[in-house]
Amino acid sequence: MNEKGSLVVFVIKIGLFVIFVFWKTGFGYFRRMFPKASILKALGWGLGVTLLITVLLQQLGFIRIDPEEYLENILILGSWWILVSLVFYYGKKVRFRSKSLLHILYLALFFTVILLLDQWMAFPDNPVSIGLLILFWIGVAWFVAPAFFKKYQKLIFIVYALIWLLFVYMRYTESYFQEHRELVIFMLLLPIPFFLLLWIFEQWKKIKDLENQKNQAELAMLKNQINPHFLFNTLNNLYGLCVEKSDAAPEVVLRLSDMMRYTIYEGSERTVLLGKEVGYLENFLGLQKLRHRYAPEIDFQVTIQEDQMISPLMLIVPVENAFKHGVEKLTEQAFVRILVDSNQERLRFTVENNFDPNTQSHNPGIGLENLKRRLELAYPDSHFLQITKNKDVHQVILEILWS
Repeated sequence: MNEKGSLVVFVIKIGLFVIFVFWKTGFGYFRRMFPKASILKALGWGLGVTLLITVLLQQLGFIRIDPEEYLENILILGSWWILVSLVFYYGKKVRFRSKSLLHILYLALFFTVILLLDQWMAFPDNPVSIGLLILFWIGVAWFVAPAFFKKYQKLIFIVYALIWLLFVYMRYTESYFQEHRELVIFMLLLPIPFFLLLWIFEQWKKIKDLENQKNQAELAMLKNQINPHFLFNTLNNLYGLCVEKSDAAPEVVLRLSDMMRYTIYEGSERTVLLGKEVGYLENFLGLQKLRHRYAPEIDFQVTIQEDQMISPLMLIVPVENAFKHGVEKLTEQAFVRILVDSNQERLRFTVENNFDPNTQSHNPGIGLENLKRRLELAYPDSHFLQITKNKDVHQVILEILWS
């Protein structure tokens, strides 16, 4: 088997190893690495658009593709494919990451300059062009996985700096085009599968961290919402209603039962229907109306055009804080205004309440810190959380972009 055939076999083996890792870790984990966008759909559209534009430009005579230079063609077309796919992948998220498309444009311009420079210099396998191409792909890695790139940037730069220096040395040997050209090209691609496997491992750890955080959050919710103090007050009020033989007593029992059932059973799921989460909020608000001697003004507005799936026990955090830090510290004129507005694109959830500025703690609540962490893990780059205080009014605005 010649050198070219051996390299092809080696690359195939690397690909099979990656597929084996996917199979052993479960494709479900791979799907959860992209929680709110379809990477396969974006890659499909990107490939289609790239091939269509390439064929049109070739037919019009703007570009010329040498079929003998298949490796160079793969590198160039692969680069454009990734760039176009990024546009489709981040298209819906631009409202949350307003600079995303601008960064993609910078990468596209940089890649165009590389191609023009390579054509102008007319030097086969120019080390300058290869070095700039390496920087381009490092820029793509930084944009797609900034946290991973920041963690391993030294390793990435060291590996590709050594590869580039080795390439420069081999490029200027007399037997380069006859013996080493194919080897050098594959050498540039060789680190990619290993960094990909490292990234997959990091994503797997991130998902496991999400599961651990979710379990801790569920336990915290169980302690905060169905805690002895809350349960004692509710049962005390229920006892009073039973003595008075009030018709409201069965409703209180039903609400409390539904809350405990939802927290224990539905809360263990990865996602639940938004309607069920709203039902949990309704039961919580119903019991809060019963608990407080001075009935607070509660305005709860819900608009759900299409029921979507959401991580459970997430919306309750700002609502519970509104009562804990607002209503319970006020003796009169307390209010809580809640808005749930969901359409096919996104969820908008707002909670607004008044509070007594003299009784406010400057330490952030563990509930909101838990919420921030869960949002970062469950909805990366597809959520917006804003917490503001204006005089004696506290407001939380949460937006989640559906897939």
